[in-house]
Amino acid sequence: MVSEKVSSHLPIFDNQPDDDDASCSSKVYVSNEEAVILAGMRELREQAVELRRQLKDADDPDERRRIETELAELRAQRSDLAIRREQAFRRKMIMLGHLPPDEQIRLF
Repeated sequence: MVSEKVSSHLPIFDNQPDDDDASCSSKVYVSNEEAVILAGMRELREQAVELRRQLKDADDPDERRRIETELAELRAQRSDLAIRREQAFRRKMIMLGHLPPDEQIRLF
């Protein structure tokens, strides 16, 4: 089941099908483009975890400000990557014929 929310984001499935449920495939295939973007998102998350640890231990106000600025930059980068991931997903679905062509999405 897809969530009741209607938005331009990726679908959110409320419950995952059991192995006994009929489906086309039990695997989720990620395109090379999506894999690169997801790897970038994971790297940003690891950097953010380290910065949050440093922020927790920082006593100097200037150091805290520097770390908070870096965290804000990481959030902006992650937001950009999330948009690119959404576009990559839509591009893949268009190329597979699951979505109609979209003027805003470049296929190549």
